[in-house]
Amino acid sequence: MEEQLQQIFNSKYKNKTLYNHFCELHYQMQENKYYNAKNLADFEDLSNFIKENRFYHVALKSADEVNNLKDQAFPWQEYCAKLMQLMQFKAKQINANIQNFLKLNTLLNIVGYGVHDEDAYVIQQCLKQIAQRDPNISSVRFWGKILAQQKDYFVIEVTLNKQIKEPQPPDCDEKLNEYVHYVTQDLLEDWALLPQVTRNQMEASRYITYIFSGNLNKNITQYPYFEGKEKHLLKAQILRITHANLLAPRGLYKYEDETKTIGFEEEFKMPESTELATMDAWVHLPAYILKQGRITFYEDPSLKEEELNQMKESDPEQERLKSIKDDKPFEQNDGNWLIKIFGETQQYTGNSDDQQPLSYQVVLLRNFLWPGAVTVSNTNEYISVYFGYGLKNQQHSFNPLAPKDVQEDPEDIDEVPEPNPREQPDELEPDSDDERRREQERREAELQQQQE
Repeated sequence: MEEQLQQIFNSKYKNKTLYNHFCELHYQMQENKYYNAKNLADFEDLSNFIKENRFYHVALKSADEVNNLKDQAFPWQEYCAKLMQLMQFKAKQINANIQNFLKLNTLLNIVGYGVHDEDAYVIQQCLKQIAQRDPNISSVRFWGKILAQQKDYFVIEVTLNKQIKEPQPPDCDEKLNEYVHYVTQDLLEDWALLPQVTRNQMEASRYITYIFSGNLNKNITQYPYFEGKEKHLLKAQILRITHANLLAPRGLYKYEDETKTIGFEEEFKMPESTELATMDAWVHLPAYILKQGRITFYEDPSLKEEELNQMKESDPEQERLKSIKDDKPFEQNDGNWLIKIFGETQQYTGNSDDQQPLSYQVVLLRNFLWPGAVTVSNTNEYISVYFGYGLKNQQHSFNPLAPKDVQEDPEDIDEVPEPNPREQPDELEPDSDDERRREQERREAELQQQQE
Protein backbone atom coordinates (compact mmCIF):
# COMPACT_ATOMS: atom_id res chain seq x y z
CA MET A 1 0.00 0.00 0.00
CA GLU A 2 2.81 2.42 0.85
CA GLU A 3 4.56 1.66 -2.41
CA GLN A 4 1.40 2.39 -4.38
CA LEU A 5 0.91 5.70 -2.54
CA GLN A 6 4.53 6.60 -3.22
CA GLN A 7 4.03 5.94 -6.93
CA ILE A 8 0.96 8.18 -6.93
CA PHE A 9 2.82 11.02 -5.21
CA ASN A 10 5.74 10.69 -7.64
CA SER A 11 3.52 10.69 -10.76
CA LYS A 12 4.35 13.71 -12.94
CA TYR A 13 2.24 16.07 -14.97
CA LYS A 14 4.25 18.60 -16.99
CA ASN A 15 7.31 17.99 -14.79
CA LYS A 16 5.33 18.54 -11.58
CA THR A 17 4.60 15.72 -9.16
CA LEU A 18 1.50 15.30 -7.06
CA TYR A 19 3.57 15.95 -3.96
CA ASN A 20 4.65 19.35 -5.29
CA HIS A 21 1.03 20.18 -6.02
CA PHE A 22 0.01 19.40 -2.42
CA CYS A 23 2.85 21.58 -1.14
CA GLU A 24 1.63 24.50 -3.23
CA LEU A 25 -1.89 23.97 -1.97
CA HIS A 26 -0.72 24.02 1.64
CA TYR A 27 1.35 27.16 1.03
CA GLN A 28 -1.59 29.01 -0.55
CA MET A 29 -3.91 28.03 2.26
CA GLN A 30 -1.44 29.25 4.89
CA GLU A 31 -0.25 32.48 3.26
CA ASN A 32 -3.53 33.64 1.70
CA LYS A 33 -5.46 35.11 4.66
CA TYR A 34 -8.46 35.88 2.45
CA TYR A 35 -8.91 32.21 1.50
CA ASN A 36 -11.35 30.34 3.71
CA ALA A 37 -12.19 26.78 2.61
CA LYS A 38 -15.59 25.77 3.85
CA ASN A 39 -16.09 22.49 1.96
CA LEU A 40 -14.41 20.15 -0.50
CA ALA A 41 -15.64 22.15 -3.51
CA ASP A 42 -13.64 25.21 -2.37
CA PHE A 43 -10.56 23.04 -2.01
CA GLU A 44 -11.06 21.76 -5.57
CA ASP A 45 -11.45 25.31 -6.93
CA LEU A 46 -8.12 26.30 -5.40
CA SER A 47 -6.48 23.21 -6.89
CA ASN A 48 -7.77 24.06 -10.39
CA PHE A 49 -6.71 27.69 -9.99
CA ILE A 50 -3.14 26.62 -9.19
CA LYS A 51 -3.02 24.23 -12.15
CA GLU A 52 -4.27 26.84 -14.63
CA ASN A 53 -2.03 29.66 -13.44
CA ARG A 54 1.13 27.69 -12.86
CA PHE A 55 4.18 28.41 -15.00
CA TYR A 56 5.46 25.31 -16.74
CA HIS A 57 9.03 25.60 -17.88
CA VAL A 58 9.78 23.83 -21.15
CA ALA A 59 13.36 23.41 -22.24
CA LEU A 60 14.20 25.05 -25.56
CA LYS A 61 15.03 22.85 -28.50
CA SER A 62 18.46 22.79 -29.98
CA ALA A 63 19.36 24.39 -33.31
CA ASP A 64 19.53 21.03 -35.06
CA GLU A 65 16.07 20.06 -33.86
CA VAL A 66 14.60 23.41 -34.92
CA ASN A 67 16.17 23.31 -38.39
CA ASN A 68 15.01 19.72 -39.02
CA LEU A 69 11.37 20.16 -38.05
CA LYS A 70 8.94 18.49 -40.46
CA ASP A 71 6.08 20.40 -41.96
CA GLN A 72 2.81 19.64 -40.23
CA ALA A 73 0.41 17.82 -42.56
CA PHE A 74 -3.24 18.59 -42.01
CA PRO A 75 -5.90 15.93 -42.66
CA TRP A 76 -7.25 17.79 -45.69
CA GLN A 77 -3.74 17.86 -47.21
CA GLU A 78 -3.41 14.08 -46.86
CA TYR A 79 -6.84 13.64 -48.41
CA CYS A 80 -5.94 15.86 -51.37
CA ALA A 81 -2.65 14.00 -51.89
CA LYS A 82 -4.41 10.61 -52.00
CA LEU A 83 -7.11 11.99 -54.27
CA MET A 84 -4.55 13.43 -56.70
CA GLN A 85 -2.73 10.10 -56.76
CA LEU A 86 -5.98 8.33 -57.64
CA MET A 87 -6.90 10.89 -60.32
CA GLN A 88 -3.50 10.58 -61.96
CA PHE A 89 -3.90 6.82 -62.22
CA LYS A 90 -3.75 5.74 -65.85
CA ALA A 91 -5.06 2.28 -66.57
CA LYS A 92 -3.21 0.10 -69.02
CA GLN A 93 -4.92 -2.02 -71.61
CA ILE A 94 -7.75 -3.78 -69.78
CA ASN A 95 -9.77 -6.59 -71.31
CA ALA A 96 -12.34 -6.64 -68.52
CA ASN A 97 -15.81 -5.14 -68.87
CA ILE A 98 -15.84 -2.18 -66.46
CA GLN A 99 -19.16 -0.74 -65.31
CA ASN A 100 -19.71 2.91 -66.20
CA PHE A 101 -20.78 3.85 -62.69
CA LEU A 102 -20.17 7.55 -63.30
CA LYS A 103 -22.99 7.52 -65.86
CA LEU A 104 -25.28 5.07 -64.08
CA ASN A 105 -25.09 7.16 -60.92
CA THR A 106 -27.39 9.69 -62.58
CA LEU A 107 -30.14 7.04 -62.63
CA LEU A 108 -29.58 6.35 -58.93
CA ASN A 109 -29.73 10.05 -58.10
CA ILE A 110 -33.12 10.34 -59.80
CA VAL A 111 -34.65 7.73 -57.49
CA GLY A 112 -32.75 8.87 -54.39
CA TYR A 113 -30.16 6.08 -54.11
CA GLY A 114 -27.16 7.76 -55.71
CA VAL A 115 -23.89 9.09 -54.30
CA HIS A 116 -22.15 12.42 -54.67
CA ASP A 117 -20.54 13.13 -58.03
CA GLU A 118 -17.10 13.30 -56.41
CA ASP A 119 -17.55 9.89 -54.78
CA ALA A 120 -18.89 8.49 -58.05
CA TYR A 121 -15.71 9.56 -59.83
CA VAL A 122 -13.56 8.00 -57.10
CA ILE A 123 -15.54 4.74 -57.35
CA GLN A 124 -15.05 4.73 -61.13
CA GLN A 125 -11.29 5.06 -60.67
CA CYS A 126 -11.35 2.26 -58.09
CA LEU A 127 -13.11 0.00 -60.58
CA LYS A 128 -10.27 0.57 -63.04
CA GLN A 129 -7.66 -0.23 -60.40
CA ILE A 130 -9.39 -3.47 -59.41
CA ALA A 131 -9.74 -4.52 -63.07
CA GLN A 132 -5.99 -4.11 -63.56
CA ARG A 133 -5.05 -6.37 -60.64
CA ASP A 134 -5.69 -9.69 -62.38
CA PRO A 135 -5.75 -10.39 -66.14
CA ASN A 136 -8.32 -13.14 -65.53
CA ILE A 137 -11.02 -10.64 -64.49
CA SER A 138 -13.86 -10.52 -66.98
CA SER A 139 -16.18 -7.88 -65.44
CA VAL A 140 -16.16 -5.37 -62.59
CA ARG A 141 -19.10 -3.52 -61.06
CA PHE A 142 -19.91 -1.48 -57.96
CA TRP A 143 -21.93 -3.79 -55.72
CA GLY A 144 -23.01 -1.30 -53.04
CA LYS A 145 -22.41 -0.45 -49.42
CA ILE A 146 -22.83 -2.40 -46.17
CA LEU A 147 -23.52 -0.17 -43.17
CA ALA A 148 -21.55 -0.96 -39.99
CA GLN A 149 -21.19 0.37 -36.46
CA GLN A 150 -17.76 2.00 -36.85
CA LYS A 151 -17.03 2.38 -40.58
CA ASP A 152 -19.11 1.21 -43.52
CA TYR A 153 -17.95 -1.26 -46.15
CA PHE A 154 -17.79 -0.30 -49.83
CA VAL A 155 -18.06 -3.42 -51.99
CA ILE A 156 -16.89 -4.11 -55.55
CA GLU A 157 -17.94 -7.30 -57.33
CA VAL A 158 -15.68 -9.10 -59.78
CA THR A 159 -16.29 -12.10 -62.05
CA LEU A 160 -13.39 -14.20 -63.33
CA ASN A 161 -13.00 -16.00 -66.62
CA LYS A 162 -14.64 -19.40 -66.65
CA GLN A 163 -11.39 -21.03 -67.72
CA ILE A 164 -9.77 -19.98 -64.45
CA LYS A 165 -11.08 -21.79 -61.36
CA GLU A 166 -9.75 -21.01 -57.93
CA PRO A 167 -9.41 -23.84 -55.41
CA GLN A 168 -12.71 -24.25 -53.61
CA PRO A 169 -13.33 -25.37 -50.04
CA PRO A 170 -13.94 -29.13 -49.84
CA ASP A 171 -17.60 -28.87 -48.73
CA CYS A 172 -18.59 -25.97 -50.99
CA ASP A 173 -20.08 -25.74 -54.45
CA GLU A 174 -17.75 -24.09 -56.95
CA LYS A 175 -20.66 -22.08 -58.39
CA LEU A 176 -21.31 -20.48 -54.99
CA ASN A 177 -18.02 -18.55 -55.05
CA GLU A 178 -18.41 -17.53 -58.67
CA TYR A 179 -18.48 -13.87 -57.65
CA VAL A 180 -15.38 -12.33 -56.06
CA HIS A 181 -15.74 -9.29 -53.79
CA TYR A 182 -13.36 -6.56 -52.64
CA VAL A 183 -14.20 -4.27 -49.70
CA THR A 184 -12.76 -1.12 -48.18
CA GLN A 185 -13.79 1.40 -45.55
CA ASP A 186 -12.14 4.34 -47.32
CA LEU A 187 -12.32 4.79 -51.08
CA LEU A 188 -8.81 6.25 -51.11
CA GLU A 189 -7.31 3.28 -49.26
CA ASP A 190 -6.44 -0.19 -50.47
CA TRP A 191 -9.14 -2.80 -51.18
CA ALA A 192 -9.22 -6.12 -49.29
CA LEU A 193 -10.23 -9.40 -50.94
CA LEU A 194 -12.92 -11.29 -49.06
CA PRO A 195 -12.29 -15.02 -48.54
CA GLN A 196 -14.37 -17.83 -49.93
CA VAL A 197 -17.13 -19.25 -47.75
CA THR A 198 -17.97 -22.85 -46.97
CA ARG A 199 -21.29 -24.63 -47.00
CA ASN A 200 -21.52 -24.62 -43.20
CA GLN A 201 -20.88 -20.88 -43.08
CA MET A 202 -23.62 -20.20 -45.62
CA GLU A 203 -26.02 -22.44 -43.75
CA ALA A 204 -25.28 -20.78 -40.39
CA SER A 205 -25.62 -17.26 -41.81
CA ARG A 206 -29.34 -17.88 -42.39
CA TYR A 207 -29.98 -18.06 -38.63
CA ILE A 208 -27.76 -15.15 -37.50
CA THR A 209 -28.91 -11.56 -37.07
CA TYR A 210 -25.71 -9.53 -36.81
CA ILE A 211 -24.88 -5.87 -37.33
CA PHE A 212 -21.33 -5.58 -38.63
CA SER A 213 -18.82 -3.78 -36.44
CA GLY A 214 -16.39 -2.59 -39.13
CA ASN A 215 -13.54 -4.94 -38.09
CA LEU A 216 -12.97 -7.72 -40.62
CA ASN A 217 -10.97 -9.85 -38.16
CA LYS A 218 -13.50 -9.72 -35.34
CA ASN A 219 -14.72 -13.07 -34.03
CA ILE A 220 -18.43 -13.82 -34.40
CA THR A 221 -19.95 -14.69 -31.01
CA GLN A 222 -23.46 -15.56 -32.10
CA TYR A 223 -25.79 -18.49 -31.82
CA PRO A 224 -25.79 -20.78 -33.69
CA TYR A 225 -22.02 -21.09 -33.82
CA PHE A 226 -20.43 -19.46 -36.87
CA GLU A 227 -17.09 -20.91 -37.88
CA GLY A 228 -15.23 -17.85 -39.05
CA LYS A 229 -14.70 -14.14 -38.55
CA GLU A 230 -16.60 -11.07 -39.64
CA LYS A 231 -15.07 -11.15 -43.12
CA HIS A 232 -16.49 -14.64 -43.69
CA LEU A 233 -19.97 -13.61 -42.50
CA LEU A 234 -19.75 -10.46 -44.63
CA LYS A 235 -18.98 -12.54 -47.71
CA ALA A 236 -21.84 -14.92 -46.91
CA GLN A 237 -24.37 -12.08 -46.58
CA ILE A 238 -23.12 -10.43 -49.77
CA LEU A 239 -23.60 -13.69 -51.66
CA ARG A 240 -27.11 -14.14 -50.25
CA ILE A 241 -28.06 -10.61 -51.29
CA THR A 242 -26.50 -11.04 -54.75
CA HIS A 243 -28.21 -14.32 -55.55
CA ALA A 244 -31.58 -12.93 -54.41
CA ASN A 245 -31.55 -9.42 -55.89
CA LEU A 246 -29.29 -9.27 -58.95
CA LEU A 247 -31.76 -8.82 -61.81
CA ALA A 248 -31.54 -8.63 -65.58
CA PRO A 249 -34.08 -7.76 -68.30
CA ARG A 250 -35.86 -10.76 -69.77
CA GLY A 251 -34.20 -11.85 -73.00
CA LEU A 252 -30.77 -10.37 -72.31
CA TYR A 253 -29.38 -13.76 -71.23
CA LYS A 254 -30.10 -17.27 -72.42
CA TYR A 255 -29.58 -20.55 -70.58
CA GLU A 256 -27.99 -23.52 -72.38
CA ASP A 257 -29.15 -26.84 -71.01
CA GLU A 258 -26.22 -28.82 -72.43
CA THR A 259 -23.44 -26.79 -70.84
CA LYS A 260 -25.63 -25.44 -68.02
CA THR A 261 -24.21 -21.97 -68.54
CA ILE A 262 -25.66 -18.54 -69.26
CA GLY A 263 -24.65 -16.37 -72.19
CA PHE A 264 -25.71 -13.14 -73.84
CA GLU A 265 -28.44 -13.05 -76.46
CA GLU A 266 -27.05 -11.38 -79.56
CA GLU A 267 -30.32 -10.04 -80.95
CA PHE A 268 -31.53 -8.36 -77.79
CA LYS A 269 -33.32 -5.04 -77.61
CA MET A 270 -34.09 -3.23 -74.41
CA PRO A 271 -37.84 -3.33 -73.68
CA GLU A 272 -39.92 -0.18 -73.76
CA SER A 273 -40.41 1.86 -70.62
CA THR A 274 -43.97 0.65 -70.12
CA GLU A 275 -42.83 -2.98 -70.22
CA LEU A 276 -39.94 -2.34 -67.83
CA ALA A 277 -42.47 -1.24 -65.20
CA THR A 278 -43.88 -4.80 -64.98
CA MET A 279 -42.54 -7.85 -63.16
CA ASP A 280 -42.67 -9.98 -66.31
CA ALA A 281 -39.80 -7.96 -67.79
CA TRP A 282 -37.24 -8.95 -65.11
CA VAL A 283 -35.56 -12.24 -64.17
CA HIS A 284 -33.08 -13.42 -61.56
CA LEU A 285 -29.59 -13.68 -63.06
CA PRO A 286 -27.70 -15.79 -60.44
CA ALA A 287 -28.74 -19.24 -59.33
CA TYR A 288 -30.85 -19.89 -56.25
CA ILE A 289 -28.97 -20.82 -53.05
CA LEU A 290 -30.40 -23.90 -51.37
CA LYS A 291 -30.83 -24.27 -47.64
CA GLN A 292 -27.80 -26.56 -47.71
CA GLY A 293 -25.64 -23.52 -48.53
CA ARG A 294 -24.98 -24.77 -52.07
CA ILE A 295 -26.15 -24.09 -55.61
CA THR A 296 -26.59 -27.76 -56.51
CA PHE A 297 -28.09 -30.35 -54.20
CA TYR A 298 -25.56 -32.46 -52.33
CA GLU A 299 -26.51 -36.12 -52.02
CA ASP A 300 -25.03 -37.40 -48.81
CA PRO A 301 -24.03 -41.07 -49.32
CA SER A 302 -24.72 -41.85 -45.65
CA LEU A 303 -28.44 -41.06 -46.03
CA LYS A 304 -31.08 -43.36 -47.41
CA GLU A 305 -32.86 -42.75 -50.68
CA GLU A 306 -36.14 -41.92 -48.95
CA GLU A 307 -34.48 -39.28 -46.79
CA LEU A 308 -32.77 -37.74 -49.82
CA ASN A 309 -36.06 -37.55 -51.70
CA GLN A 310 -37.71 -35.81 -48.75
CA MET A 311 -34.87 -33.28 -48.58
CA LYS A 312 -35.13 -32.60 -52.31
CA GLU A 313 -38.87 -32.04 -52.05
CA SER A 314 -38.49 -29.63 -49.12
CA ASP A 315 -35.63 -27.74 -50.79
CA PRO A 316 -35.99 -28.03 -54.59
CA GLU A 317 -33.62 -26.43 -57.09
CA GLN A 318 -35.05 -23.37 -58.85
CA GLU A 319 -34.94 -22.87 -62.58
CA ARG A 320 -32.43 -20.41 -63.99
CA LEU A 321 -33.56 -17.00 -65.20
CA LYS A 322 -36.72 -17.27 -63.15
CA SER A 323 -39.12 -14.34 -63.35
CA ILE A 324 -39.44 -12.15 -60.28
CA LYS A 325 -43.20 -12.50 -60.65
CA ASP A 326 -42.85 -16.05 -59.31
CA ASP A 327 -41.16 -14.91 -56.09
CA LYS A 328 -42.89 -15.66 -52.84
CA PRO A 329 -45.05 -12.65 -51.84
CA PHE A 330 -43.90 -10.71 -48.82
CA GLU A 331 -46.65 -10.57 -46.20
CA GLN A 332 -49.84 -9.03 -47.67
CA ASN A 333 -48.15 -7.58 -50.79
CA ASP A 334 -48.90 -8.77 -54.30
CA GLY A 335 -45.27 -9.79 -54.78
CA ASN A 336 -41.79 -9.37 -53.38
CA TRP A 337 -40.92 -6.22 -55.37
CA LEU A 338 -42.17 -2.65 -55.30
CA ILE A 339 -42.20 -0.91 -58.69
CA LYS A 340 -42.24 2.88 -58.92
CA ILE A 341 -41.89 5.21 -61.90
CA PHE A 342 -39.94 8.47 -61.77
CA GLY A 343 -39.74 11.23 -64.31
CA GLU A 344 -41.87 12.01 -67.32
CA THR A 345 -44.06 9.16 -68.54
CA GLN A 346 -44.76 10.67 -71.96
CA GLN A 347 -43.33 8.73 -74.93
CA TYR A 348 -41.99 10.52 -77.99
CA THR A 349 -41.98 8.84 -81.39
CA GLY A 350 -39.12 9.20 -83.84
CA ASN A 351 -39.09 10.16 -87.49
CA SER A 352 -38.96 6.58 -88.78
CA ASP A 353 -41.36 3.77 -88.00
CA ASP A 354 -38.56 1.39 -86.94
CA GLN A 355 -37.18 3.76 -84.34
CA GLN A 356 -38.06 2.88 -80.76
CA PRO A 357 -40.18 5.46 -78.90
CA LEU A 358 -38.15 7.79 -76.73
CA SER A 359 -39.00 7.98 -73.02
CA TYR A 360 -37.40 9.80 -70.10
CA GLN A 361 -39.00 7.84 -67.30
CA VAL A 362 -36.94 5.82 -64.82
CA VAL A 363 -38.19 2.58 -63.25
CA LEU A 364 -37.28 1.58 -59.70
CA LEU A 365 -37.60 -1.99 -58.38
CA ARG A 366 -37.15 -2.28 -54.61
CA ASN A 367 -37.07 -5.60 -52.77
CA PHE A 368 -39.27 -6.06 -49.70
CA LEU A 369 -37.38 -9.01 -48.24
CA TRP A 370 -33.95 -7.34 -48.43
CA PRO A 371 -34.37 -3.63 -47.60
CA GLY A 372 -31.79 -1.63 -49.54
CA ALA A 373 -31.65 -3.83 -52.66
CA VAL A 374 -32.79 -1.84 -55.70
CA THR A 375 -32.64 -2.06 -59.47
CA VAL A 376 -32.97 1.13 -61.54
CA SER A 377 -33.37 1.23 -65.31
CA ASN A 378 -34.46 3.22 -68.30
CA THR A 379 -34.84 2.24 -71.95
CA ASN A 380 -31.04 2.13 -72.47
CA GLU A 381 -29.37 0.77 -69.34
CA TYR A 382 -29.91 -0.57 -65.82
CA ILE A 383 -28.02 -1.03 -62.56
CA SER A 384 -28.49 -3.16 -59.42
CA VAL A 385 -27.02 -1.94 -56.11
CA TYR A 386 -27.48 -2.48 -52.40
CA PHE A 387 -27.28 0.04 -49.55
CA GLY A 388 -28.17 -1.41 -46.15
CA TYR A 389 -27.11 -3.31 -43.05
CA GLY A 390 -27.05 -6.70 -44.74
CA LEU A 391 -30.06 -7.91 -42.77
CA LYS A 392 -33.12 -9.70 -44.00
CA ASN A 393 -36.55 -8.24 -43.30
CA GLN A 394 -38.00 -10.82 -40.92
CA GLN A 395 -40.35 -8.52 -39.05
CA HIS A 396 -44.02 -9.30 -39.62
CA SER A 397 -46.54 -6.53 -39.52
CA PHE A 398 -48.26 -6.01 -36.16
CA ASN A 399 -51.96 -6.69 -36.45
CA PRO A 400 -53.54 -6.51 -32.98
CA LEU A 401 -56.73 -8.47 -32.41
CA ALA A 402 -59.92 -6.49 -32.09
CA PRO A 403 -61.48 -6.50 -28.61
CA LYS A 404 -64.47 -8.73 -28.02
CA ASP A 405 -68.00 -7.37 -28.02
CA VAL A 406 -69.13 -5.79 -24.79
CA GLN A 407 -71.48 -8.20 -23.07
CA GLU A 408 -74.84 -7.16 -21.67
CA ASP A 409 -75.37 -6.85 -17.93
CA PRO A 410 -76.81 -9.98 -16.32
CA GLU A 411 -80.30 -9.95 -14.89
CA ASP A 412 -80.69 -8.96 -11.22
CA ILE A 413 -81.05 -11.77 -8.70
CA ASP A 414 -84.04 -11.66 -6.37
CA GLU A 415 -83.09 -10.81 -2.83
CA VAL A 416 -84.10 -13.35 -0.12
CA PRO A 417 -83.41 -13.36 3.63
CA GLU A 418 -80.52 -15.37 5.00
CA PRO A 419 -81.19 -18.98 5.93
CA ASN A 420 -80.38 -18.27 9.61
CA PRO A 421 -83.32 -16.82 11.55
CA ARG A 422 -82.94 -13.24 12.63
CA GLU A 423 -84.50 -13.93 16.11
CA GLN A 424 -83.64 -16.73 18.53
CA PRO A 425 -86.53 -19.17 19.05
CA ASP A 426 -88.17 -19.21 22.49
CA GLU A 427 -87.86 -22.94 23.04
CA LEU A 428 -84.72 -24.85 22.19
CA GLU A 429 -84.87 -28.42 21.04
CA PRO A 430 -83.50 -30.72 23.79
CA ASP A 431 -80.40 -32.83 23.11
CA SER A 432 -80.79 -36.52 22.47
CA ASP A 433 -79.51 -39.26 24.83
CA ASP A 434 -76.55 -40.04 22.55
CA GLU A 435 -75.46 -36.39 22.42
CA ARG A 436 -75.65 -36.07 26.22
CA ARG A 437 -73.61 -39.29 26.65
CA ARG A 438 -70.87 -38.14 24.24
CA GLU A 439 -70.68 -34.74 25.99
CA GLN A 440 -70.31 -36.47 29.37
CA GLU A 441 -67.51 -38.69 28.09
CA ARG A 442 -65.68 -35.67 26.64
CA ARG A 443 -65.79 -33.81 29.96
CA GLU A 444 -64.53 -36.83 31.91
CA ALA A 445 -61.62 -37.22 29.50
CA GLU A 446 -60.64 -33.57 29.91
CA LEU A 447 -60.82 -33.85 33.72
CA GLN A 448 -58.63 -36.94 33.73
CA GLN A 449 -55.97 -35.23 31.58
CA GLN A 450 -55.88 -32.29 33.99
CA GLN A 451 -55.36 -34.60 37.01
CA GLU A 452 -52.49 -36.40 35.31
